[in-house]
Amino acid sequence: MTAVVLGAAATPTSADPLTDADASVAALRAEADRAAQAYFDALGASQVLDAQVAELQQELPELEARRRALRARAEDRAVAAYKRSGSAQLASIIESDNALEAARRAQWLSQLNERDNNTFRKLSRVTKQLEEQKARLETAQAAQRAALADLEAQGDDIDAKLQAAEDRQRALAAAPPRPVTPTGSGGAAPGPPPDYTPTPGSHPQHNHPFLVCTRAHEGTYTSYNPAGPYMGAYQFLQSTWNSTANGAGRPELIGVPPHTASEYDQDDMAWALYQRAGNSPWGGRC
Repeated sequence: MTAVVLGAAATPTSADPLTDADASVAALRAEADRAAQAYFDALGASQVLDAQVAELQQELPELEARRRALRARAEDRAVAAYKRSGSAQLASIIESDNALEAARRAQWLSQLNERDNNTFRKLSRVTKQLEEQKARLETAQAAQRAALADLEAQGDDIDAKLQAAEDRQRALAAAPPRPVTPTGSGGAAPGPPPDYTPTPGSHPQHNHPFLVCTRAHEGTYTSYNPAGPYMGAYQFLQSTWNSTANGAGRPELIGVPPHTASEYDQDDMAWALYQRAGNSPWGGRC
């Protein structure tokens, strides 16, 4: 897959710095949305390739076992024929009335072994074709994973630019700036920004089977895993949360650490991402 190259968003200039800041934020949000969609499309394609490779890996051992069984059967028949031909009774069989029957058996054995050999050759060709297809899929897998890593890096860069543009926008509007959420691993869990207002109540899809299953596997609403960091009941990365909030038309959630958001808001972002990309962002588990 060819990686999608996302350039810096072009924004008009005006005499009003705040107007310029608003335009920059709008352009970067649109760019972040495109980057997120490209990433989830690539993620879905990668999972299809993974499934195809796994299916081939299951087929190859079965074909190899059938090849071995056919080879062993042909070898057993050859050994049995050899033993019969070398016995002390061979001359008496040929000279007796059983000679015709012996000839028929030899012809039948030859035909049977030839049939096995034809099947063996066919299995060998199929196995070779599957191995070649597996090699092509594995090459495509590697390229797809490289494209995913590139798209993720581009998304992180856009998120950083968007955060900076929003900080400038708030500063120009004399609003208290929202602190940048740490994106590296380790460190203490960040708290909610001072201007975040949690949405109360229960989300309409709170008890949807997919959300229930995902929460059961991922964590609680306050979970924080510094390895990502992965945060909240659905273990969002901050960059994924930001792009989802942007695409869902909830810019007030951009920059809010997911594990500090209300249950309603976390459910809302998980549901929005599920509607947009299915279960791919969670590894297709639920």
